[in-house]
Amino acid sequence: MTISLAACAAPTATNQPSAQSGQLTIYTTRAEALFKPVVAEFNKTNPSIKISLLSGKSGELGAKLAEEKANPQADVFVGTDMLAAIDLAAQGIFTPITSAKTAQIPERYRATDNAWVGLTLRPRVIMYNKNLVKPEELPKSIFDLTDPKWKGQVGAANSTNDAMTANLAALRKLIGPEKTEKFVKDLVANNTQFFGGHTDVRKAVGAGELKLGFVNHYYYHLSRVEGAPVGIIYPDLDTTGLIVNTTVAGVVKGSKNSAVAQAFVDFLLSPAGQKVFADNNYEYPIVSGVALADGVDALDKYKINDLQMQTLYNDLKNTKQMMQQAGLP
Repeated sequence: MTISLAACAAPTATNQPSAQSGQLTIYTTRAEALFKPVVAEFNKTNPSIKISLLSGKSGELGAKLAEEKANPQADVFVGTDMLAAIDLAAQGIFTPITSAKTAQIPERYRATDNAWVGLTLRPRVIMYNKNLVKPEELPKSIFDLTDPKWKGQVGAANSTNDAMTANLAALRKLIGPEKTEKFVKDLVANNTQFFGGHTDVRKAVGAGELKLGFVNHYYYHLSRVEGAPVGIIYPDLDTTGLIVNTTVAGVVKGSKNSAVAQAFVDFLLSPAGQKVFADNNYEYPIVSGVALADGVDALDKYKINDLQMQTLYNDLKNTKQMMQQAGLP
């Protein structure tokens, strides 16, 4: 866990109006390199706000938020997985978001009491090295990753990764607990290379160290723009449909800077905030009408399941137990 003070405000003329002033502390599980452009954009119209970022894994930050509940040090939480945010909401960490923009978000991607709200969509995909995988070999399903022909040639995130956990929680709802556990066991038996995060997966695939990677879609785009010989597969379109998770935000209950915190979340849901996520991170805006980055396919081209995130959270404990029993490192 590292603390970074984000001196992100762009130079502004002294007569530029400021919508807010003060300070803001954000706890985030997002990579700082991907999140700082969003902070910088907010500072353009709010140059008087000093923003501090504390980054870390969801378990670490969740424990810190719980410890600080009686005396909150954070104002906003921005996470990479909705299930972690739902868990924090269940502990009473968040206060309702006041932004009217939450009404634009599909119900399955926000809390009924506005305790948390989704920010961007991130479908689960397979990326591959074009120099190592022929077009006729391309898998069509995540279940194809357990084929012995890919033994030792697939990369995926391990059990500490929120996106992987959410993916398996979704599978338990879509195909049942037994089939999901078998899938995980088969991945392990096929000598899948498990990493702590998707960055290592996408770099290994781009470098030709692995043929396939099971990742969030934008990791493919990050490798693509770096010039890596990679391709992308949107899997299971004829069966379960795409599994989609979201990034998420919540305002910390008892925040010492609640007005600024609410304004920041309102910005994240604005076209300007959504556009930064789309342009810099290649993510899918959760608000309609925001243009996608170049090279990103429209998500409405693909079949997406309609799982409710709250139902996945209700099965989270069982999902984690299953991961352990199945031998997922």
